[in-house]
Amino acid sequence: MSSNLTFLNTSWFWPVLIGWVVLLLVFLWKEWSQAGKKRFLLKISLSVLAVSSLALIALKPAINEEVREGNVLIITEDFKQDQLDSLKKAYRKIKVIDYRKDEILPELKTSKQIFVLGRGISVFDLYQFEDLPVTYLAGDTLAGIVKLNYNHKNRVGNNLQVQGRFLKPKFGNRLVLEDAGGTAMDSIVFTSEENKNFKLETELKVDGNYIFNLTEKDSLGEILGRDALPVIVNKEEVLRILILNSYPTFELKYLKNFLAESGHELLVKNRITTGRFKFEFFNTENTNLGRLDEETLEDFDLLISDTGALRNLSSSETSALQNSIWETGLGLFLLGEANTLNSVGDFSVFELERVSGTETEIDNLPEVSIAKQPFQLKKEFGLEEIHNSNSSILSGYKRIGQGRIGTTLLENTWQLQLEGRQEAYQKIWSQLLEQISKRTSVTASWKAKNDFAFKDQAFELQLRTSVENPRVRDENDYLIPLKQDLNNSELWTGKTYPQKTGWQKLKIEQDSTSVFNYFVHNAEDWQALQSNRTSEENNRFFQQEIVEEKSVKMPIAINSLWFYGIFLISMGGLWLEPKL
Repeated sequence: MSSNLTFLNTSWFWPVLIGWVVLLLVFLWKEWSQAGKKRFLLKISLSVLAVSSLALIALKPAINEEVREGNVLIITEDFKQDQLDSLKKAYRKIKVIDYRKDEILPELKTSKQIFVLGRGISVFDLYQFEDLPVTYLAGDTLAGIVKLNYNHKNRVGNNLQVQGRFLKPKFGNRLVLEDAGGTAMDSIVFTSEENKNFKLETELKVDGNYIFNLTEKDSLGEILGRDALPVIVNKEEVLRILILNSYPTFELKYLKNFLAESGHELLVKNRITTGRFKFEFFNTENTNLGRLDEETLEDFDLLISDTGALRNLSSSETSALQNSIWETGLGLFLLGEANTLNSVGDFSVFELERVSGTETEIDNLPEVSIAKQPFQLKKEFGLEEIHNSNSSILSGYKRIGQGRIGTTLLENTWQLQLEGRQEAYQKIWSQLLEQISKRTSVTASWKAKNDFAFKDQAFELQLRTSVENPRVRDENDYLIPLKQDLNNSELWTGKTYPQKTGWQKLKIEQDSTSVFNYFVHNAEDWQALQSNRTSEENNRFFQQEIVEEKSVKMPIAINSLWFYGIFLISMGGLWLEPKL
């Protein structure tokens, strides 16, 4: 059968075929008495045509033909009216779809050209536009906060730092960071109508789940807009840290001071010459630290070492360190030149790629220039990212048994303190310590894949747990479907559509103590931010090059009147034949 020929009612094929055979046998039986006569073959041929016509009327044969319908214009929020008018004038018969009305998108694969106007298509609908000829025309930009960066999870004693960018501010208006009671904690005044980067902060004093607010007010104090900032504040955690140092550096000097001032218990073992060491103790009693063994290392949450100190460990100390990482969850943080990271034996777990440039701005610290080595961590299975600069991974770790081995390619971070950027320095090292140090004993760890959760919109989460076949339920006790990672049996992803605003929680059915708290916003919150992110995502998606425009073929049914005609002619022939 030709690949261009198909049947619309393929599910009827076998019943129709059986009926075709039965009817044909009936006709043969009826005419068999005239076998051998010269008109026998004519009557059989007419019978076959009549029965086949009936079968084809039932099956509805169709031919696959290339179809190109007209142009399509999709209107989204914040579109420009002049763009709409111009396109309607240029394409008189263009089909207009109003995406704002939550209409289901029609079949678009047969369209010659698609125009998307305004904010753009929601991320969850973009898959419908893959490999299609789409022109995206961005709409009007909304006034308000379009960039936002802050830690959703923080610790007591740290400062909540909120950074962002405000578009089209009005002269004299204020942007205020308020606590849950409406008390102003920090604010800025817009002294011009130019787009402005802002930074607001306040100290976190008590643990708990809190809702701060970013409020825009006019010069008279009237509220023009307010958006919620959910923050989970955890109790301050004191780490016990061991540092192995083979040579003095400014990086280590400033790091020791930072760790000590943060209240961590710190023991430093400095190598003077072969076999001779100098010990330093901060926030802890002086202890006699000889050779490293598993019993000694069990008391520490994190070991920070340069590559030279690791290479100088004896075979028994190396074995004890390996076992402590695998079995008790000790964290190991490697300091040193990038070209020495692969010279530490079994601790050489990172692959590097050489890149140009020795300065960068990491993603969560915009406008802070930091020195780095001319390398990046190669993205590979098992590598967890901590610091990124665009697509480059600058800091990360790998899970080794129960523990973690991490490193960073940032260097000379101590210069941030000399430049008065203590907050940036604190943020970088706090993130490194938190991610690599020994984990508290928990059966599950949760991670949100969305910055914000909105009512009735998809919220994606990631769950890492040793619980076999975990069952996650929401606040309404509904079961959340989970998908297991193909390469990691303890990694699961899920998606839920929260129906209520405010603080919500998810929990594992098999372990009620493992709870994930998240905050759900109204769909109308953070309009400028949502609009900007959707527009940027549409720009990225629709700029993807279509390598080859594939022709779209659709089955076009053959007109059934042809088969009715053949049937009538055949039956008429059978009726007339005896009379001739």
